[in-house]
Amino acid sequence: MSKTKFLVIFFLAIAIAFCFSITFAKNEKESDIPEQDGIYDVPGHPEMKVRVFIHKAKPGPAPEPTKVCGLEDFNSTATVSFAGWKLPNTYEYNLNLNNVPSFVGLVNWPTIAENSFNAWNSVLSGKATVTRGDNTTVSRKGLDGQNIVAWGPASGSALGVTYIWYKPSTMEVTELDTILNQKFTWAWSGGASTCAYTNSYDAQNILTHEIGHWFGLDDHYTNDYVNNTMYGYGFKMDAKGDTLTTGDILGVQAIY
Repeated sequence: MSKTKFLVIFFLAIAIAFCFSITFAKNEKESDIPEQDGIYDVPGHPEMKVRVFIHKAKPGPAPEPTKVCGLEDFNSTATVSFAGWKLPNTYEYNLNLNNVPSFVGLVNWPTIAENSFNAWNSVLSGKATVTRGDNTTVSRKGLDGQNIVAWGPASGSALGVTYIWYKPSTMEVTELDTILNQKFTWAWSGGASTCAYTNSYDAQNILTHEIGHWFGLDDHYTNDYVNNTMYGYGFKMDAKGDTLTTGDILGVQAIY
């Protein structure tokens, strides 16, 4: 082997090792963020915090696998609270097309995501609009320049986990990630809030809740919020979160 070729290979190996060490260090830092509700420091970014939301599955027995329609889509006037950040006028999300549950359907997944974002976009009159950007293969949280929406692993009873990196001093969002927990049984009602599968969690129902956090809304767990999209528990045989209640709309409009 010539000296020139040896030097090229040598320096290329060093560059690869350097990139790997940076990625490994980044992943180690990101792994320090607990998968539990709370506000946490961001390693290397003293000006920033990360807010973690866990959308919990409401415990209960699994009924028979049938689809029921004619469900009530109840309204609620309980106004949802501001969590502490807001989006700029325009923003993009990066959709992961991998690991989509079969009963949801890969072909339906982009529509589900679009419907979930548009539920919020449509009530803000252009004051904040989130649209689809490039696809991604990332399925784990990370401060990596992408705002991911993905199916991936999550622990415990978490139906979905959303991470929001933001600057408390300015309320400016830096990045957002939402992971839907692929270990549960999922379906899609087709965007019909009055129909649902009895033994499954509705993908659009849960994702619309998670996207409410992107726009700056908090979770609520008391009974007066049980019909709100931003109610903190998710249910089987429920698709009413596809549509926003008066209280959800008032909450997000107050931010913008």
